[in-house]
Amino acid sequence: MAQALIRSYPEGEANETARFCKLMNDFFDCLNVRAYNEATCKRNVLLGPYRSQDDKRFEWLVNTFLQYFHDWKKAVETRPGNFLPTAQAKMFISQQTYEGLQITVHSTVETVKFLLSQGVDSVLTERFQQDPLEEYFGNQRQRGRRSDNPDASQFAYNDRALDVQRNIVPIKAGNTGKRSAEKSRWNDIIEEPLDKAKKQKKK
Repeated sequence: MAQALIRSYPEGEANETARFCKLMNDFFDCLNVRAYNEATCKRNVLLGPYRSQDDKRFEWLVNTFLQYFHDWKKAVETRPGNFLPTAQAKMFISQQTYEGLQITVHSTVETVKFLLSQGVDSVLTERFQQDPLEEYFGNQRQRGRRSDNPDASQFAYNDRALDVQRNIVPIKAGNTGKRSAEKSRWNDIIEEPLDKAKKQKKK
């Protein structure tokens, strides 16, 4: 995306947008390390497993990626002119997203460093995810249908129903990693009738 923007606007009109796209792309690469050979196959060192506490990606995430947003936020706050808070908010990403990026980066860096310091040979950051939680609460919403504000008893009832359902009909769609089995355990149904129980003769 970044290279396409630069080629499409050779005069430099989209350089800052291209820089933003490149930063976000590299950020996702650093946090989506999922295989040991993907970096070699795709010729992208950012996709390699973390093996050292001195990995250069740690410094890049904190001092380049997060610093970019810090400088952007400061530039908006010190921009000359009388801007309303709502107008200033539109010049920057949402506060929730900004805080979320900081939490994600710092927690990932500290977690990976800790694991490596405890003797773990390598770390795949793609494993740090909340897909099971998203899948669970997505199923809760589906069970609730139009009831988007369930009470404790309704939530518990749906939880019991999902406890049975999740082992039989796993999720097949959505924006989660779909770590459940791809096929339902009910796909292969035997239609042969069961043997009838023999009646015991009364003595």
